[in-house]
Amino acid sequence: MAQLYEQQYVWRLPVRVYHWINALCMVSLFATGLYIAAPIVSAPIGEAVWYHRMSWVRMVHFGSAFVFIANFLFRLYWALFGRDRYARFGGFKPWQPIWWGQPFKDQLASYLFLKKGEPNYCGHNPVAALTHFLFVFCGSFFMMITGLAMYAENNPTGFLNGVLGWVMPIFGSSMALHTIHHLVAWSFPVYLIIHLYAVVRHDIVTRSSTTSSIITGYKHEVEECPEYAD
Repeated sequence: MAQLYEQQYVWRLPVRVYHWINALCMVSLFATGLYIAAPIVSAPIGEAVWYHRMSWVRMVHFGSAFVFIANFLFRLYWALFGRDRYARFGGFKPWQPIWWGQPFKDQLASYLFLKKGEPNYCGHNPVAALTHFLFVFCGSFFMMITGLAMYAENNPTGFLNGVLGWVMPIFGSSMALHTIHHLVAWSFPVYLIIHLYAVVRHDIVTRSSTTSSIITGYKHEVEECPEYAD
C-alpha cells in the first residue's frame, strides 16, 4: 500500500554538499580537460613563469581531480555506512528480478512519453538509480583510475605508478589511454543533459519539489514504493 507524505526530508546535508561539490568538479574537470586536449588560446609573449597558461590549466585540472576523488570516497563511505536511508546502496538491487519489474518499466515509459503521469518516489526512482550507478559511480571510477594512471607517468618510479602501473598496458599505450579518457569524459555532459531533463520534467509532472530538494533536502507528496524500499 503506497504511503503519501505532505513533506519528507529526503536528502541530508552530506548528500547535498556532495552533489554540489561533484557538480562543480565535473564542470571544472571537463572544461580544463578540453583545453588540455586542444588549447584554443595562445599564450602571450613573455616570460614563461608568468604566461605559461597550460601549467595553470593543468594545475586546476589536477586540483579539481583530487577534490573529486576525495568527494567520491566520502560519498561511497556514506552510501555504505551512513545512516541515511535514501543515500545508501540498500535499495539498489539490479540483480533481483523484482527490481526490473513494473515500477521500472512504468518509469522508463514515462520518460519516453509512452505513458502519462509519473511515479513519485522518496529517493531515486529505479531508472535514476541505474543511470546514477552507471555514470556517477562507474563512470567516475573509470575516470579516476585512468586519470591517476596518466598522472603517475610523471614519476615512473613513484608509489602511484607502482599501484596503477597495470592500467596503461591494458590500453596498449599512453596515447590510447589519453584518448579513451577523453572520449569517456564526453559521457558526462550527455548524462548532465539527461539528468536535468529528468529532474525538471519530474518536478513539472509531480510537483514534488525535486529541483529545490537538492538545496533544501525536502520533497513533497512523495510515494514510497515497497519494491525499492530498504
